[in-house]
Amino acid sequence: MRVLWLLTLGALGACLQVDYTGTNYRCNPDGTCPPGYECVDMVCVASDPVPPACSTTVSAGAQHSCGVRNDGSVWCWGRNDKGQLGDSTATDSDLPVQVVGLLSAKAVGAGGQFSCAIDGASNVWCWGLNESGQLGDGTTGDSRSPVQVGNLNGATQLALGDAHACAIKGDGSVVCWGANAAGQLGDSTTTARSTPTAVALPMPAKMISAGGSHTCAVGMEGAVYCWGENGDGEIGNGDTTNVNKPVAITLPGGAKVAQVACGDAFTCAATDVGPVYCWGLNDDGELGNNSITSSTRPVGTLVANPIRAIDAGAAHVCGLDNFNNLWCWGYGADGRLTDGDELPRHTPVLGKLQHVVAFSAGGEHTCAVDSDGAIRCAGFNRRGALGDGRRVTRGEPRQIPGLTDATAIAAGGEHTCAAVTDGSLMCWGNNGAGQVGDGSFLDRTVPTRVNGFDSFKAMALGAAHSCGLGTTGQVLCWGANGSSQLGDNTTATSPSPRATLNLGNATVIGIGDRTSCAVAGGNVKCWGNMFGATASVASTGGLDGTAGDSHNCMLESDHTPTCNGANDHGQLGDGTTTSATGVSPTGVTNVAELKARGDATCARMMDGSIKCWGYNLGQLGVGNTNTSILTPTLVQGISGAAQLAMGWDASCARKMDNTVWCWGANTAGQVGDNSYQLRTTAVQVTSLGTVKEVASGGDHSCALKDDGTVWCWGLDTHGQLGDGIHEILSPVGVQMTCPNP
Repeated sequence: MRVLWLLTLGALGACLQVDYTGTNYRCNPDGTCPPGYECVDMVCVASDPVPPACSTTVSAGAQHSCGVRNDGSVWCWGRNDKGQLGDSTATDSDLPVQVVGLLSAKAVGAGGQFSCAIDGASNVWCWGLNESGQLGDGTTGDSRSPVQVGNLNGATQLALGDAHACAIKGDGSVVCWGANAAGQLGDSTTTARSTPTAVALPMPAKMISAGGSHTCAVGMEGAVYCWGENGDGEIGNGDTTNVNKPVAITLPGGAKVAQVACGDAFTCAATDVGPVYCWGLNDDGELGNNSITSSTRPVGTLVANPIRAIDAGAAHVCGLDNFNNLWCWGYGADGRLTDGDELPRHTPVLGKLQHVVAFSAGGEHTCAVDSDGAIRCAGFNRRGALGDGRRVTRGEPRQIPGLTDATAIAAGGEHTCAAVTDGSLMCWGNNGAGQVGDGSFLDRTVPTRVNGFDSFKAMALGAAHSCGLGTTGQVLCWGANGSSQLGDNTTATSPSPRATLNLGNATVIGIGDRTSCAVAGGNVKCWGNMFGATASVASTGGLDGTAGDSHNCMLESDHTPTCNGANDHGQLGDGTTTSATGVSPTGVTNVAELKARGDATCARMMDGSIKCWGYNLGQLGVGNTNTSILTPTLVQGISGAAQLAMGWDASCARKMDNTVWCWGANTAGQVGDNSYQLRTTAVQVTSLGTVKEVASGGDHSCALKDDGTVWCWGLDTHGQLGDGIHEILSPVGVQMTCPNP
């Protein structure tokens, strides 16, 4: 239900508008908001939108969620590129949409990119991705609306994994279908099945759970059996060999299991008397035993209260205690542990969700139904999986409100800056290290003026620091300083600009992840993180300098690059992985512009082509990702480039006709073509038209148009798109559409 408020605040002397479609408006000058809203970075955000109360159960998938309403209808929200929302479209929705044709559902499950439900006649229906037969209808064709699972009736319970599904029937027998490369179907083969296949359990099952590529079931007598992927010990039988049929798992003291929960690469079990045991991968504390040591055998979880129900997401776990409170542990990014924080928790922590009657842990988020029938979710709202109408990614450019006089832009890791006509700088986004430069450490979701900078000439942004070049040639830097990247001879973070020391008048500045560079007196000078150590380097007669995470490159006066530092991914471009100094990348001459980010480097050539080398997350535009490109290679699909904007995992270029073309990872829409698909060759950002300048950062990009407006797209968790949106760590209410009374 979309809610629009227009409130006149009388004595406060201002009007505020809060719209759940995704736009939040500024707080009053004194930091106040209407009742029920809080001021976050001078934006009024609903502290907890009161969710409509008409749901009975919920399931959280990889990046989408589904719930059953009290009238038996099924509603889903979030990612929908494969039709996993079941509304006959492939359009994401940050608000619940009704699954077509299901009017008497008893249960619902959300998996990797598909969903399933049990109807009133105990038949199973599935929709979404079907490349492994996970829809169970005997085909491998995707479906945007429910199709009936073949040869299955009498279903009482569902479990969905990444690409497989299982069901318990009324007699306790178990059937599974879908992907089976690791034996996760438990039928003694590794053959994918597009219709249900029987699992040979030694006794009837009362509960089942499906993880990434493994499955576990609880027998009527409290024994637990697991099968499938076991590379991290998630089966719990003491080794790491995959198994394609059920094996019994022994808990310490022979404890009986009430419920089992499978994550991506780990498993947890709640016993019938309350203690919890977990096994498998433990990189983020998934086992809850106050360590990060993985285990191929069950180990005790240090939970304070007895747990009577349990569920696992990709890398986190939640359990319900006897007081209907939710405890969670494991990977905590984006607030998915429901405790209002982003920290990993190696032991269970009490979350903010209370009076819980049903809950589900998903790939990146957690959802729960309270005793009133309201659903609340917490975690990463990348594609709208929280259902509150406020997703934190944008797949195509959106104009920043109120910024109409910009003259230049730059993008950092999770922050953005623009110069404006009066000579000052405006920055926004992640400000945890003071990189916005307004004297605070509060994230800024709308453009905020940088303290004491009023004579702009140039600027550059790193992972968590910023530098500006004044018209007098003075370089000022602010933000993170652990590697002395601010150039002030300290390692103290600064939320306001500081002058660099011993530099002289600069004419050009550049920046790396934890490094800064400037051209002064005809020489390129860099300072900060040099090959993993705090140091400085210089190049006589250079034109420009750029740096990645632990390497740098200088553009020499003859327009050839010289690179120095780490080379484990080929970021020096000489065909080797040997770290060195004074390296000339192979076959790169006539360079017009040089950029480095992370473990990679790119060069724009004078003929308008672009060559890249180093570790390829997609930003190099050369095909295969997660590979090292040891020598400079042409970016595919781009010619006539007039400007290069290199990001951490996606890059862009402005062509001579002033159109913008981008390529690379697109998980947050950072390519800007209104999709979330990897682009290994450059594609045009058609909705922009012509632009003056483009900038790429961590997972976002921005463009400056001739009229002084700035347009941004991609990830918006810290407000780096400048549109007033900010990730909310605490649980938020799903805006379900409830039946008419």
